[in-house]
Amino acid sequence: MAAGRSDRARVVPSAGPGRPGGSRSIGSGRPGQARSGAEGRGGGDGGAAPGGPGAARRRPPPRGARRVPPGRGVGRRTRTQGGRFPPRPPGLGAGLRARRAPNRSVGADLRVVGGDRRGEGRVAVRGDRVLLEGRILVPEDPEFADALARRAIAAEIRVTTFRRLGPSSNPFVRAAQSFRSFVGRSIGRLFPPREAGLLMGLALGDDSRLDPALARDFQATGLGHLLVVSGENVAMVLGPVLGLAMALRLSRVPRFLLAGGTVLFFVVLTGGEPSVMRAGVMAGLTLFGVLLGRPRSAASILAGAVLILLVVDPALVWSIGFQLSVAATAGMVALATPLAGRLRFLPRPVAIAAGTSLAAQMGVTPILLFHFHEVPGVTIAANLLAFPAVSPALLFGLAAGATGVVLMPIGRALAMAALIPMRYLELVADRLATAPVAWITSSGGLVPLVVGGLLVCASAWWLRSGRRLPRAAVIAGGALVPLFVWVTALSAGPPSHLVIHFLSVGEGDAALVTTPAGASILIDGGPDPEQVATKLSALGVKRLDVAIASHPHADHIVGFPAVFARFPVGLLLEPGCPDPSPIYANLLLAAREEGIPVRHPRTGDALTIGDVHLDVLSPSRCFTGTESDPNNDALVIMIEHGEDRILFATEPEEPAQQEMLDAEADLRAELLKVPHHGAATSLPAFFEAVDPELAVVSVGPNDYGHPVPATLEELRATGARVLRTDLAGDITVTFDPGGLLVESAA
Repeated sequence: MAAGRSDRARVVPSAGPGRPGGSRSIGSGRPGQARSGAEGRGGGDGGAAPGGPGAARRRPPPRGARRVPPGRGVGRRTRTQGGRFPPRPPGLGAGLRARRAPNRSVGADLRVVGGDRRGEGRVAVRGDRVLLEGRILVPEDPEFADALARRAIAAEIRVTTFRRLGPSSNPFVRAAQSFRSFVGRSIGRLFPPREAGLLMGLALGDDSRLDPALARDFQATGLGHLLVVSGENVAMVLGPVLGLAMALRLSRVPRFLLAGGTVLFFVVLTGGEPSVMRAGVMAGLTLFGVLLGRPRSAASILAGAVLILLVVDPALVWSIGFQLSVAATAGMVALATPLAGRLRFLPRPVAIAAGTSLAAQMGVTPILLFHFHEVPGVTIAANLLAFPAVSPALLFGLAAGATGVVLMPIGRALAMAALIPMRYLELVADRLATAPVAWITSSGGLVPLVVGGLLVCASAWWLRSGRRLPRAAVIAGGALVPLFVWVTALSAGPPSHLVIHFLSVGEGDAALVTTPAGASILIDGGPDPEQVATKLSALGVKRLDVAIASHPHADHIVGFPAVFARFPVGLLLEPGCPDPSPIYANLLLAAREEGIPVRHPRTGDALTIGDVHLDVLSPSRCFTGTESDPNNDALVIMIEHGEDRILFATEPEEPAQQEMLDAEADLRAELLKVPHHGAATSLPAFFEAVDPELAVVSVGPNDYGHPVPATLEELRATGARVLRTDLAGDITVTFDPGGLLVESAA
């Protein structure tokens, strides 16, 4: 969408609840911008998209899940991603992944393969034996079940009770976890909290303590890979060990055993993520080749490592971390040396650093565009600037963590040495994260992956050949580059119809409205700090004309600060009712820092953005004395485009719904965003007044029982088809002239 798109936004008055009329204005755009463009409803370049009740194209029901009684044989080994288990209600967040094992009971001891120890009896760590009880949800849709089966996932377990039975019976794992806890405590004592979190990420791949703002900066600059343990970390650990072995004049076999044992210990210590497993296996193969006196090329070692890992665990092929690790390594193996040779006009260390960074980035860019649809434009510059500081930060930081508790004076001295490169890394990430540099974006699909892969392969052939390119090759390459740019920017164009994207953000709300005229409206920001911003980038959003924070609950607004930081926003609408929440204060602070105008609309206010009209149906006032004042204060928005009507009933409960009914507001809509995640706080009369053709429930795993079966039945009683984001994933609804077209991610 063009940068000046919000210039078409204007405010129209209203003479009554939900209908435009009078002269009241709620404002739009940044201060000083002109107000011009389409007048009245349905103006602009889009035209109407007719379609009334009954016009929707019926599709198969969403991919769902059914409950399975305890004892059904669907799990032999369950993997969790770790985390803290509160005493009441205990759980594992988003659930567990169970591997297939016919005729085996699920009531067996389970082994936790993630997490960190931070409290006796409360936290499970890798290798611990635990007893879990919960509900097993097996996907009922065959297509969805097949997709999960390709990743060796048979079911989801929603944990209800948890009990730690004891530590791992493997002394090697116990030793690694004890050392990890020791290093973590030492780092926590020696470094300030911000730098301690950064060092845990750099050294051990543990980003649980990382400052959220710093994490955003690292992701925005393409430095996030530094927080994933990989080959550089393995080399950093292996180098001193091999030096010690040579100093002790160990023979070949003891040297191999010492180095190999160290690599294995480090892989277990850092959690066995795909990237470190790849690096560990490559290191092991290299050491084994040296032991046999038959060293192999890096390409052969990489191929052997990939083959071994996929034979052991074929599901790794679906791991994005594994794909990126292999692609980055392949890029460096194929391109780093010839790229450095082409940069011989630079000092040799700089040429090597630039060649390595550029080679790794060339390897991963097609995969990043395929999965995440975007790559920061500052990545190369950020990695070049960060390169000199990474090794000193790791070396001094790890040394400080390993010696700090036992020899505190030495640990403090090493920590002081490590602080200098770490603060330099923070400075690089902070400065470049706000640089006005464009992101490379993609519409997704295989085309950017294939075209990008062809460009990388052609570059590798040319660089390694050492020859000048023939004129025909230059012309062909020149044609491929704009083709690559074109296919990666396909998503930037406006849709031909009104499109609503209901984003699956867990137990929370976020929806994007894109109009035929190219405007973008975000309604709520979800409960995760980064998820919505990432999803908006994947959808090709460049700017938001309007952001709407329906009410100040965390599951609706936590993601807004990251959205404001990444995208220009023309206007923020929020109820403006008093709320002591620090999350709400952070929302307003983020808007103020980005210079975003804030308005507090009330019943009867209206806003026109190009060819789309927004009516505010609620609240008429700030509620007091209700069971949940913030929910009843939530903005309720009717969006109209021609004859198409969408009601975003965000979170109002019975008092606010009754007030809208009493005011005889026109609630009729083809599409309804169901209030309050489908909770038992809605009036059947409200659903009857809306009479939707399609109802979408934005919901995720929760302890509240959302959505309530009675609410779903009341919706179906109106004749509506009901979709849920927890079962269908992201849901896209297009207002096609022939009816509603529905697509889901599941």
